[in-house]
Amino acid sequence: MPLLTDLARALPSAHHRRTSGVKISEITCDSRKVAPGDLFVAVPGVSVDGHDYILQALDAGAAAVVAERFVPALEGVPTILVPNAREAEAYLHAASRGFPATRLRMVGATGTEGKTTTVRLLARIFEAAGETVGSIDTVAAIIDGRETATGAHTTTPDAPDMQRLLDEMVSQGVTTAVIEATSHGLAMHRVTGCAFDAAVVTNVTHDHLNYHGSWEAYLDAKAMLFEGLATSPHKTGIPKVAITNTDDASFERLRTVQADIHMSYGLDHTADVTAEEIRSTEAGLELIARGPRERRVRLQSPLVGSFNAYNILAAIALAWSWDLHDDAISEGVASFHGVIGRMERIVRGQPFEVYIDFAHTPNALERALASLRETTRGQVWVVFGCAGLRDRAKRPVMGRIAAEIADRVVLTAEDPRTESVDAIIEEIAAGAEQAGCEQGTGYWRIPDRAEAIAFALDHAAEGDTVVVTGKGHEPTMCYGTTEHPWSDHAAVDGALAALGYV
Repeated sequence: MPLLTDLARALPSAHHRRTSGVKISEITCDSRKVAPGDLFVAVPGVSVDGHDYILQALDAGAAAVVAERFVPALEGVPTILVPNAREAEAYLHAASRGFPATRLRMVGATGTEGKTTTVRLLARIFEAAGETVGSIDTVAAIIDGRETATGAHTTTPDAPDMQRLLDEMVSQGVTTAVIEATSHGLAMHRVTGCAFDAAVVTNVTHDHLNYHGSWEAYLDAKAMLFEGLATSPHKTGIPKVAITNTDDASFERLRTVQADIHMSYGLDHTADVTAEEIRSTEAGLELIARGPRERRVRLQSPLVGSFNAYNILAAIALAWSWDLHDDAISEGVASFHGVIGRMERIVRGQPFEVYIDFAHTPNALERALASLRETTRGQVWVVFGCAGLRDRAKRPVMGRIAAEIADRVVLTAEDPRTESVDAIIEEIAAGAEQAGCEQGTGYWRIPDRAEAIAFALDHAAEGDTVVVTGKGHEPTMCYGTTEHPWSDHAAVDGALAALGYV
């Protein structure tokens, strides 16, 4: 059992009370899981404050407590006072496992859209370069080819799980880890202690403003990944790299962070890495990536949608920063067929195109619809909703975007939680109607998501495209406070089967 004082050396700031000689069995922030000899970390939450459960933890046998403030129950108890308990919890879990991230080459990818695709692209490129790779993203954790789910709606595992997965990577011989770092994951210190060597941003658009309060605060959270490059340890032979997008609003803020190598990418503005001769078809993308010192590589990708050129360029910029060979880049890009629920093409013999996509922000919806418009001979149908208890401001914006780009819009449920589905649809519909879209001819309100999907597929004609967005890979739908089993894939397959396509 480790000594508390040894674990506490990982904390950037701490005040000790009676901690000498205390041995620790496990670390937990859940008072219900405390066992004798455990260290209880009192984490203030959104609705529950761990400080209110210190006495309960002590009654269960906690050997010591980490807290942000002193409370009467701590009198005479081995205690460490810290300015941020979430941050302390992350460092303590990293220390308890011997700081696994320091034994890996660590890449973090953040942004509003494209994170998972960029993580998977990078993993494929590193694998083609001969690395043993681990990755953690919205959909799954993959360690040397073995995949496990990471949760229904959580995109970055909590700090204990993150450090456990990194420790498993080390034990399995992984050399490079690629991690999706969400704004929540960064702000809530889920990736604190991950000792990143490279930071990559896709874009920073309109999302999660209900949590962060403003776009500027949202960008501040994303910037934590980049700012952490300067404070995390340097590893022998691995330069710190910052990859930024010149075409994104985040560029001016992120381009000034401290790093050994800065590499930018983009299409519309001058960048270190860009692309030419981009060709988008139903079969994927073709492009030539061009970089510093006249470096060029011709690429073929199965990814659908011209917006994926940005994700490919982000991955290439990091690969070139670390001097990976062009053969590994082209092989990695060509071998990656996409992520489940990310502009995923569904083929069951139907005479129209069907896609399932995760787009749940205004920018993502616009990019998805614009890309499908490029390759669709007939009409573009979109089925989507907006999540309850989340950013309400985006609802009419997404309604307007759908009405302006798609020909037919079907509004439905998407994790309404405790909000009324009809009320959410009303807010989306307001934006569609402002764009001149009329109910019953241009858009429909069908709250039941399975019925909405079936309606669109039943009315699609030869040459049309139907895209179902917002849920992607997610296996549940939240009504009230309960997660109910759900699958867009199953709903699409069922509707197509009813039409005779299997």
